[in-house]
Amino acid sequence: MTSFPSLLESIDDLSRPQIDVLLSRAKHFKDHPEIAPFSSTPKPIIATSFLENSTRTKHSFAVAIRRLGGLYLDFNAETSSLKKGESLEETFLTLFYQGVNLCVFRTSVSHQLSEFRQSPPIKLVNGGDGINEHPSQALLDLYTLIHLANGDLNGKTISIIGDNIHSRVGHSLIKLLPKFGMKVILSGPKDYLPDPKTLPAQVEISTNRNETVLKSDFIYLLRIQKERHAGAANAHYDNYLENYGVSLELLKSLNKLIPVLHPGPANIGVELDQALIKSSLYKGYLQVENSIPMRMAIIEAMLLNNDQNVGIINGEKF
Repeated sequence: MTSFPSLLESIDDLSRPQIDVLLSRAKHFKDHPEIAPFSSTPKPIIATSFLENSTRTKHSFAVAIRRLGGLYLDFNAETSSLKKGESLEETFLTLFYQGVNLCVFRTSVSHQLSEFRQSPPIKLVNGGDGINEHPSQALLDLYTLIHLANGDLNGKTISIIGDNIHSRVGHSLIKLLPKFGMKVILSGPKDYLPDPKTLPAQVEISTNRNETVLKSDFIYLLRIQKERHAGAANAHYDNYLENYGVSLELLKSLNKLIPVLHPGPANIGVELDQALIKSSLYKGYLQVENSIPMRMAIIEAMLLNNDQNVGIINGEKF
């Protein structure tokens, strides 16, 4: 198998061949859910450590670990020595020397894992870091889109509508989807959109929702992250569905009955309406379903990389 990094912090950490391996293994696991490659002894131990709340990511990793045949450890930071002032590195090293093979880590601090790039204290998957990135979500979204497009995304257009500035999965998607020939349109209120100069060539910006939808083969909705906004940016919230959200009635009026994705959690009545989320156009639950095989593929690939540079202290292992 292609050698994978021991720290998956960003989509930039993966090459196209590595992504292709993950897509292939995810399909294998979805087609053969009974397979547990780590069912023999000793079983690998995989931990989740989430310093921000989560339903989909944390639980899907937990299910993926068990389906792989691994042992699951739910590391609770609130009751750990992190609360006594222990550093993150010391915590990860402790887990490593207790026999934990990999940790999925979520934090409100962007780039918090970057300090471990040269010598990871343990194999690490970024489960979402602040407003930076969420690579495993983007990878499962790619897997879902390929399925919806019958295997070929080249030349397709996806509109990502919503709070693009603060969306970590959005930041991962604009790096990932152009690798597969997709054009990306970021849409929403002007103060929810990034500086166009910072974007790849295959990504454009529009504040006109209807025009954006008309150009699209897929729609990807993002919630307004009110917890990361201040002042004027929240002024859009009350009338957001009318001006920037997507309803089933809107799609019918534009004659664009196309798939709608959402990473969750969805705020019904804001970025989408109840009729849309209950319709066959809404693919959020397909994304949830596909999160299990893709995260199984990520865990398997990282556990098999045989990196000897993990867990080193002062140039040696103990």
